[in-house]
Amino acid sequence: MGAHQRQRQPSGIGAATETEEFYDALAAEYHLLFPDWWAAAQWHGEVIAGVLAARGVRPPATVLDCTCGVGTQALPLAALGYRMTGTDLSRRAVERARREARIRGLPVTLGCADVRDLRAAVTGTFEAVVSCDNSLPHLLTDPDLERAVDGIRTCLVDGGVLVASIRDYDDLRRTRPAGVPIALHGPPGSRHGAGQSWRWSEDAEHLDITLFTFQERAAGDWAVSAHETRYRTLRRDRLSHVLTRRGFASAEWLLPEQSGYYQPLVVALANRTSPPAEEPLP
Repeated sequence: MGAHQRQRQPSGIGAATETEEFYDALAAEYHLLFPDWWAAAQWHGEVIAGVLAARGVRPPATVLDCTCGVGTQALPLAALGYRMTGTDLSRRAVERARREARIRGLPVTLGCADVRDLRAAVTGTFEAVVSCDNSLPHLLTDPDLERAVDGIRTCLVDGGVLVASIRDYDDLRRTRPAGVPIALHGPPGSRHGAGQSWRWSEDAEHLDITLFTFQERAAGDWAVSAHETRYRTLRRDRLSHVLTRRGFASAEWLLPEQSGYYQPLVVALANRTSPPAEEPLP
């Protein structure tokens, strides 16, 4: 599978299609990003479960993972006793999540949905919604981010909890690193790994990445794939601003040294009284 060489579009169907293609192509290789994907997933689940429990959301609470991918958070949360629903833009990622759930005998309801149109795809309400692994920055404009936040809010009970993680773009925009170094795992002859090359826009508002995956089929014989996508370098205060204007009463940030998670986490509580605001952002 080669890199996607598509014309960049700022929002709408074109941008959604590009993101979907990125994760469709990556779904079969996603485990290559980790030394042991399921062991890493269980760690993700334990940390997120701890954040939820501290806000009163404990098993068997209902939780929606609205950007579930191959199930890195949804499946281990189900294993911990949460009643999980997972949705994702990528059909192939959802198909893999279903396979991984069947292998482990985990009861998870999974389906395809654009995070901007959650209410059209998901019925009922949940005590919590999660969106991890830097998913929301795929929404490249404020209107797209607002649509997603509005949909997330309508899927939550009053007082429900949103937990989302993004990269630390507040720091990364200052340092503008060139990527993520290649990391290889496993013994010689059956190694695997990944790395990333980053290209910053002149104003540092967007980041184009090429994600490389590596799999050693025999000593010295490697299969290499490259996949491209774009992110908005979303600042924490901007996401907090959108959340508190679109139906959330508060937005608290937990940095890795506070939560133990590998990315900054925002924890937002759904407003109990007022619907999402309709006025545009300044």
